[in-house]
Amino acid sequence: MYEKPALDTSIADPRSAFAAEITALARKHKDSVRVQTITKSGHTVLLTGMWGDSVGAIEITAPDGFKARRADGWKSAKTAEVAAFLWDVMEQDRARAAERKRLAGLKSVSITSADAIGQTSGRQTSRYHLTPEQLAQVHALTESLAAANTAG
Repeated sequence: MYEKPALDTSIADPRSAFAAEITALARKHKDSVRVQTITKSGHTVLLTGMWGDSVGAIEITAPDGFKARRADGWKSAKTAEVAAFLWDVMEQDRARAAERKRLAGLKSVSITSADAIGQTSGRQTSRYHLTPEQLAQVHALTESLAAANTAG
């Protein structure tokens, strides 16, 4: 009979490996009031309020210092689900931080285009992130369009 080979989750899916590691920690210390450890991925995990099959709270600190916390209590069988959710929260924060870094130095502008043809005029506003040079070009273009409209 064919047996499916064991998959190394630490390579295949860091989220699942992270959740499994935290679940194992909760199982190992199920009657501890408080347990703290550093995971293989470098996250600091603090589990508190553990009593029997219940976990009271979890706080995870990512290597970059971002903290994710859940403190509403749950059954220890749901620890993997909770840890995976908090992994997603930290990933979303990491993505937002990368986007903020990418946009640093750019100017955020809203440009409204108007279509005055026909009985109803249409407007559409879009947001752009421009370098100072691009912003100067847009200003020059709008000034020349405004001048052409008044002359026309």
